[in-house]
Amino acid sequence: MNFYKNFIRPILFQFDAEKSHNLAIFCLKNNLLKYPKIKNYDSLKINICNIDFDNPISMAAGFDKNAAIISNLFKFGFGSIECGTVTPKLQIGNSKPRILRLEQDQAIINRLGFNNIGINKFLKNLQKQKITKAFGINIGKNKDQKDSALDYLNLLDLTYGLSPYIAINISSPNTKDLRNIQKKSELDIFLQKIMAKKSELAKKTAKDIPIFLKIAPDLDDNELQDIANSVLKNKIDAVIISNSTLVRKGLKSKNQKEVGGLTGKPLFDISNEILSKFYQLTEGKIPLIAAGGVFSADDAYEKIKRGASMVQIYSAFIYEGFSLVEKIKKDLDLLLKKDVFNNISEAIGKNNNGSYL
Repeated sequence: MNFYKNFIRPILFQFDAEKSHNLAIFCLKNNLLKYPKIKNYDSLKINICNIDFDNPISMAAGFDKNAAIISNLFKFGFGSIECGTVTPKLQIGNSKPRILRLEQDQAIINRLGFNNIGINKFLKNLQKQKITKAFGINIGKNKDQKDSALDYLNLLDLTYGLSPYIAINISSPNTKDLRNIQKKSELDIFLQKIMAKKSELAKKTAKDIPIFLKIAPDLDDNELQDIANSVLKNKIDAVIISNSTLVRKGLKSKNQKEVGGLTGKPLFDISNEILSKFYQLTEGKIPLIAAGGVFSADDAYEKIKRGASMVQIYSAFIYEGFSLVEKIKKDLDLLLKKDVFNNISEAIGKNNNGSYL
């Protein structure tokens, strides 16, 4: 019997989705939940950008926006936690309700708008925790910032060296004009500034902190080619594919027409297509972290065989419960054995035969 799905989830789902989320954060922060027994698998250990991860299953940004529970989230077996998105100034975000469940579709629509406590309090939360495993800080811009690069550059100054990697979020659909940074006319100049700042900070700190770029799934082939070209040209260290989608195809739930970014199972195929194409466009030269609709080991394995080095989950953690990560790890190890792979890295891109472009 799945205790979470049969007892905890029905209670949580009686409440507004954001209230349920805040309750979960409170319980995690105060160690009020039972953690599963964690098992590590040699077959799942992976190194990306000179960072060692215990396994390729990561918590996506958005769950722990304020870096309040990183150390406790690792107790569920994650190989990495990505906290944020954090902005320079405190940001209240969009009006409520702004998180909506689509239970029939096992999906979520959010229009939060980078709500967070701001970088100063975020860093204080970080300092309170003893974090021994690899995690990332996801950074974004305040909605009233007109200079598309300035907030990111300031945040790089403040966060560089505090985490094994930094993720640049330019793909949330809930901040006006943010996705415009992905356009060819803006992206190259933007990434040049980001990587020049990284070079400056690397010299100053003697640390080479990888920069991950998070992109949208709602891109046509020309846009994807432009992003791939710019990413390779500017030597971005890794790309996260993808953020939430604005597509509303084949949904059944009553909230299907609500405004915001859609995550969960309906995002699986959409993000897979972008992932496969991007792996080919970059010729496997850059690590890809896949997000979107991963609910099982089979889902994770498909993304890995399409070209992902790691996968991120969020919505599935809410629908399936706190033992999900350990189940995915166990089943993923079995899938690797079945295919006679000694390590997950051997499976990366194995099903990407060039038929996606």
